[in-house]
Amino acid sequence: MGCGVSVDIYVSSNDNTNSTGVGGCFLGCCACGKLRHHTIPLIKPPGENKKMLVQSPIMFHDIDEHARLAPEEVTHSIKALVAYLIQPCHSDLEKVRSFYIWIANHISYDKNYAYGRKETPNDPMTVLRHRIANASEGYANLLSAMCRSANVPVKKLKGFAKGEDYDPEHPFSGEDDPEHAWNAVYVNNDWRFVDTAWGSGYTDDIGQFHKKYEEFWFLTDPENFINDHFPYLKNDPRTTEMWQLLKKPISLEQYNRTVKTETATKDWGVELSHKEPIIVFRKEIHILVHTTIIPLVAITATLDTSDKINMDAYVAVFKDREDQFKVLVRPPSPGVYILKVYGKREGDTTNANPGLVKYILKCTDMNNLVKNFPISYTAAQTYQCCLLEPTHRDLEADSKVRFRVTSPYLLEIMVEDSLLEKVDDFTWEGDYITPRRVGTQLGLYGNTSENSDFRKHQILYKFNIV
Repeated sequence: MGCGVSVDIYVSSNDNTNSTGVGGCFLGCCACGKLRHHTIPLIKPPGENKKMLVQSPIMFHDIDEHARLAPEEVTHSIKALVAYLIQPCHSDLEKVRSFYIWIANHISYDKNYAYGRKETPNDPMTVLRHRIANASEGYANLLSAMCRSANVPVKKLKGFAKGEDYDPEHPFSGEDDPEHAWNAVYVNNDWRFVDTAWGSGYTDDIGQFHKKYEEFWFLTDPENFINDHFPYLKNDPRTTEMWQLLKKPISLEQYNRTVKTETATKDWGVELSHKEPIIVFRKEIHILVHTTIIPLVAITATLDTSDKINMDAYVAVFKDREDQFKVLVRPPSPGVYILKVYGKREGDTTNANPGLVKYILKCTDMNNLVKNFPISYTAAQTYQCCLLEPTHRDLEADSKVRFRVTSPYLLEIMVEDSLLEKVDDFTWEGDYITPRRVGTQLGLYGNTSENSDFRKHQILYKFNIV
């Protein structure tokens, strides 16, 4: 007695395999069955970038709200949840958006979470039932199941990711097991990347998960995705390259040699002069930060030794033109240092500045005359100030010091209440006798109007009197 069972098989259209009308016998409750053939859409780089497809997340407002407010009674099965989520959708793009929003807002991560003894970790129903995944694969499996239920072409990918625990001094190897999972979905005639695990939150330096929705990982452009996601299928380099979705795929070695940039760096179009994660240098290093999409009003940087001793006194940031900042590091001694760079975008009123990049710096030689940089304030960057003299923080008490500073925007610059002389269009200079009292501070101020009222000036730099 036959039961007419069918089995679906999927063949990539990149291959020349033809399995149309394949029949055969297989073990089961019946003697024979039929294999149903599906062709996976051609694996190739997308024809347009994300901005062309998603002009603004606002276009999904109604779908997003519908997904966030999914009632509890529809979450007892993937089929019921998908049926609810796709109600307002008119395309596969909108379906995937609805799935992404629901997962990112309702599934959390806990690598130590203990499921029931009879439950399979990372199984889609297990993750749905507990609202917790103990690995990125749980997120990817759930999205895959939801897409399949809605007949959206989807592929789960595994590979190497530069997460919070990533250490460039221990590069990935072809012998390593891929530990991160994400998805590729086929919408609007193109394959596009989705990482619901990273879209749902982040893990801090001590391994604590923080729930925080991230828009960036929805349909991320391959050129940005490859910075921290490298798909890897052992013994299959051709498929590995195809799933980068790049016109010019890169090798694992190239991936290891590329510095990990943060989400804001990619989203804002920030370009860095140094592309490698580990920089070896003598005496001092200049790193340029160039903005191309979102204007930045300030850049800050922190410097620590490898054993977390603060060295911020030996890093300074200058704005040398409208769209470019310079980070100058001058360590006090040879050694290994950690440099972190942060940015503040135009119009941002929050106090926290998103991270842009982290470098490992290896200084092999020191400048014997190295001294702490002056304390620099945001206004110094805003008005593109360049402090030419003095370039060190500590000034001798009761001594004559030459001050020289440039800015294309300020109309007045003062040392405390003493106005410096403007010697050309952008340069001010003058001598100043420092206070006699040791332990005080000396301020350098600027103003954008011709008003010598000291109270109207903004602080640019401060110096210590020693």
